Amino acid sequence: MARTYSSKQPRYSNRSPSRKGSSRRRVQPVGPAPRRRRGPAPIIIIAALVALLVSCWVFGRGCGSSQKAQENDRLKTYTSDADKVVQQSASVAQRFNTVANGVSSIPKSDVDAQLSQMEKDSKSAIAASAKIKVPSKATDLQPLARLGLDLRAQGVNEFHAGIMALLNSSDRNAASKSIQKGLEDLVVSDEVLQNYRTKLDAMLTSAKAGVQLSDPGRFVASVDSASTAAITAYMASILKHTSTAGTSTTAASTPSQAMTAYLKAKGIDSSSMSFSVASTSSSNPNWKIDQGAESGSSPVFFLLESVNGEWTVVDYGTSFTAAKLKADGAPSDLTPP
Repeated sequence: MARTYSSKQPRYSNRSPSRKGSSRRRVQPVGPAPRRRRGPAPIIIIAALVALLVSCWVFGRGCGSSQKAQENDRLKTYTSDADKVVQQSASVAQRFNTVANGVSSIPKSDVDAQLSQMEKDSKSAIAASAKIKVPSKATDLQPLARLGLDLRAQGVNEFHAGIMALLNSSDRNAASKSIQKGLEDLVVSDEVLQNYRTKLDAMLTSAKAGVQLSDPGRFVASVDSASTAAITAYMASILKHTSTAGTSTTAASTPSQAMTAYLKAKGIDSSSMSFSVASTSSSNPNWKIDQGAESGSSPVFFLLESVNGEWTVVDYGTSFTAAKLKADGAPSDLTPP
């Protein structure tokens, strides 16, 4: 039997025959999967920055201006705290002037007590100043305040020691040096604190703070008050009314009456004592040295000064030196016995 062939061409498929039980393969990524971005989208960050800038501008006229305003506020707070210390020191200065100008009319014990309290108050001002929080604008000024307060405490201490030595009839030269050193420190302290106040007030004005520092006051009227001549005259004025033991001296119309009253105030009987002139100043006859003597005893000497016809005993002792007479305010040509 003959085979019949078809004229059609065979068709081939490029697909592989599927296998039974096999599954289609999946493509797996190589390496770790990328993490999803967390946090706000860039548009949110930009919006936050814009809001921050607007807020700074509205509430502080810009971030830089806001920081400047904060610094000015800290400066005002500093000034308020510093002002309390300055007022405390100014109060001490006022009390010091009252005592220093009235030593001869104030009991010695009161002079000692009042000056001791001033020393304590001056140290208290230093301690209070050290606790003040200093802003960046005042870092260069605060050392001036501390220097002025330190000098005031030191000056009061030196003056106190000198005055008490004078009133207790201690070494007159040492007393003079201590008083002068104290007043010199106080003169410098006055200038330092006035300079501190001027600079701080200028800074406050520039910052438009609307506040000022109080006047720190002055312990000493002028620089000349601490000169040697001024100290000599100051000590002499005290001794005119106060004996070296702290008892008051009464002026009298004659030197002998003044010396008798002086000795009586010291509890010394002068009824058997005779007085005579030892030396007199040729440049100023209102100054002289008299001596008092009892039979069989060494003489004692009195430095006397006449003011408006009234004689007072300025100093008293068994001898005088040129340095001691100078410290008492006597003329340089008055010869020691």
